[in-house]
Amino acid sequence: MKKSLQLLSIAAMTVMLSSNAAYARNNSSLSHGEAQLKAGHNQEAIADFTKAIDQTPKLSPAKLATAHINRGIAERAIGKTEAANLDFKKAIELDPTPADAKAFKNRGLAKSALGDSDGAKSDFKMAASLGDNSSTEWINKSNG
Repeated sequence: MKKSLQLLSIAAMTVMLSSNAAYARNNSSLSHGEAQLKAGHNQEAIADFTKAIDQTPKLSPAKLATAHINRGIAERAIGKTEAANLDFKKAIELDPTPADAKAFKNRGLAKSALGDSDGAKSDFKMAASLGDNSSTEWINKSNG
């Protein structure tokens, strides 16, 4: 019985440690992707964010939403507007909180580039209602 408890304890600790290692890898992919995005290395950023997204169970919904937003920004920067639009949509589904002003604004930009001015306007209005001042400016310019 004592031997069984020891083996069970070792197994539980092994699972916890491997889970922590996977969590660290995902956060590493996110951090590296953010650094690549800031440096303008959009292809590399997309690869890092995709790697983090592919390991979804290890990320909180908020971090997963951030990965989708940042991947969408990188995709939009290289002209992959449709893919960017889908990432912004997913981010909003995952974390529909005031932090999503960034997702709504960027999805509005993607929709505008795709010729969906009504959809863009709707997203900019939502971003503005969540406190994004540049979205308010876009709305004012498009009305005037």
